[in-house]
Amino acid sequence: MDPAGNTSGFRECRRMKTPGWPLALLLAGGWAGPSLAAPMQSQKALARAVRMAALNLAPPGAKISLGPISAAAAMPACTLPLAVTLSGMAPYEQAHVQCPAPDWTLYVTVTVAQSEAVVVTTLPLTAGQTITPADLTVKTLPVAEFAGRQVFTDPAQIDGASAVMSMSAGMVVMQNAVQAPLVVQSGQIVTVHVYSGGVMLAVDATADQPGRIGDTILLTNQGSGRRFAAQVTAQGVELRLN
Repeated sequence: MDPAGNTSGFRECRRMKTPGWPLALLLAGGWAGPSLAAPMQSQKALARAVRMAALNLAPPGAKISLGPISAAAAMPACTLPLAVTLSGMAPYEQAHVQCPAPDWTLYVTVTVAQSEAVVVTTLPLTAGQTITPADLTVKTLPVAEFAGRQVFTDPAQIDGASAVMSMSAGMVVMQNAVQAPLVVQSGQIVTVHVYSGGVMLAVDATADQPGRIGDTILLTNQGSGRRFAAQVTAQGVELRLN
C-alpha cells in the first residue's frame, strides 16, 4: 500500500512476478517456438526416379516393381535431381540412388518382369513325333520362365521338325527339344550345285547319309563313282570350291 492507501502497485508487482506459462517457458529456455527442422526426402519422388530409370532400360511391356524405399524418409530432401544407375542381372537388379546435394546414397531392389511371345505346345508330344502347325501356338510368358535358354518365336521355325523328347501341352519349346526335319534321305538321288570360279555346274549324286539344313553329308557321284562332301542348304545341296 502506498502512503495514499492505494494497493494497485502491489497488484501490478505480483502480476510481473507470475507471468503466464508460455512466457515462463520462453524465459526459462524450455520452448523453442515453431520447428525449423529441414524437410526430408519424398519417398514418392525417389520411387518415381528409380522407376523411370528402370523403364528406360527395360524392354517394351516390362513390369517394374521396387523393393522397400522407407529409408528415404530418413534422408534430407535432395535439392538437385537424383542420379539413378542400375546394376545386376534381370529380372532382379539393384538401383544405386545418388543425391548430389546434400550428399547421400541409397540402394533399392528393382524387379523387371519382362514378357515375350514364344512358341508353346498345344498338345502333348512324344519323342520322335513329327511336329505339325496344329501342335503349336504362340503365348506371351514371363522371360524368367525360360531365361538363358534358346526358344522359338514363330511356329513356322519348327514346322516338320521332330521332337527329341516328350513334351506336355503348354510347354515352352526349347531348341534342344526338337530336331530339324530331314531334307535329304540316305540313298536319295539329289542334284548338287557345284560353284567354282563364278561357274555353276549341276551334278547328280546319291546321298550316302541323311541330312538336315546346315549339315554336311557324303554323296557319291553317279557318273564317276567318286565320293565327296557337300552341304545341305535351304536352296538344296551345294558344294563351293572357290
